[in-house]
Amino acid sequence: MKKTTFVYLASPFLGFISCWTAIAQDVAQSDQITQGQQIIQADSTTTGKFEPVTVGASTTSDVALQFPLSLAGKTVTVQPLDGGIVQTADSAIDPEGTFSFSFQVSERSGRHRVIVIDPSADENSPHIIALVQLEVTSP
Repeated sequence: MKKTTFVYLASPFLGFISCWTAIAQDVAQSDQITQGQQIIQADSTTTGKFEPVTVGASTTSDVALQFPLSLAGKTVTVQPLDGGIVQTADSAIDPEGTFSFSFQVSERSGRHRVIVIDPSADENSPHIIALVQLEVTSP
């Protein structure tokens, strides 16, 4: 069982301090991000953290995450960390292990991180089970 630890530390002014230990089989394993019919990212990972994908300001992307079947039926929540709006989101991982949501980035340039949280995680399971990153470039 491979464990990966991410530690995010920020000053009190940035307001985000978290520790994330991901157990490989308990996190998102792949993503597909689309805008309309165009696939703009199809990525896989063993940590639940996906590489940033570049999008235009104020655009909406549909995100589909694939989780292990052992997480099917688990209720999760989606939380943007750097602005933007979660427009629609499933409430649980479906029977095939897929979880989907739509996210609109803000008009400001920079990275927009979105996390998927397992609110019922215990001390042996990761609380953050996916990290999707959308990058808005300067005009």
